[in-house]
Amino acid sequence: MITATALATDPLAPRQVPLPFAPSPPLVPVPVERGDASELRHRCARFTQALAEVITGVRPVRQLGPWLSRDVYEQLHRYVTERFVAGGPRHSPRVVSVHIAMVDPGAAEIAARMVHRGRSHALAVRLQRGRDHQGRTTWRCTAAEWA
Repeated sequence: MITATALATDPLAPRQVPLPFAPSPPLVPVPVERGDASELRHRCARFTQALAEVITGVRPVRQLGPWLSRDVYEQLHRYVTERFVAGGPRHSPRVVSVHIAMVDPGAAEIAARMVHRGRSHALAVRLQRGRDHQGRTTWRCTAAEWA
């Protein structure tokens, strides 16, 4: 009987080779919802993809400025400034799953998983409903964490 340990140590055992798939373009995943997140359904996957691009240095923080609270903007700006050197190579991340939980009618928490350079990373975002200077209802990111 051949065991898995024997196969792993046997130099003549067949090895698993990576499949020759071309890198796929980023896909926007369908959000998984808890609560009535219909208002955010089409926005949250795109927002988390844009946030992932900011965190990995592909997109400038200022592009997300209108949707971020001052604290989150400063946190992202500090992180990107300390981590990335201008002109260095960037690798695009891909958000592969998004989960929305409505905490109350005016607050949503989003958990997302992104893949960057072959590794999984987590994103957590809190969105608050408010009004802009013209009185329109908007959603603003008031907290963001990533690992």
